[in-house]
Amino acid sequence: TTADKGSYGFRLNRSTADAITHIHQTFSHKGKKTNRPVEWVLDADIAGCFDHISHDWLLKHIPMNKRILRKWLKSGVVEFGRLKRTEEGTPQGGIISPTLANMALDGLEKLLETHFGKK
Repeated sequence: TTADKGSYGFRLNRSTADAITHIHQTFSHKGKKTNRPVEWVLDADIAGCFDHISHDWLLKHIPMNKRILRKWLKSGVVEFGRLKRTEEGTPQGGIISPTLANMALDGLEKLLETHFGKK
């Protein structure tokens, strides 16, 4: 999978700090087409994103050892001192979860551009 060019987080040269730098540079300059400052910002959160990523989809599309990936996905989480099985999703806070979420969301930027138009 090749990540969307506007996607940041948990990748080389696409860290949180890189995202902040990009935002600062964008807001420090006037828009290329209108020569006006940026007027609005969209802050969005995909509710339950980590909780609902399909294990089957990840196992089919993530380019890594499937046995190891399955073990990560099925390892469970400890809540209130009890082990809870994980049937779907990737636990928020898990070491590999942000990378899996990035890979699962790959293509979303292009889909949104197709539906709503380019930025």
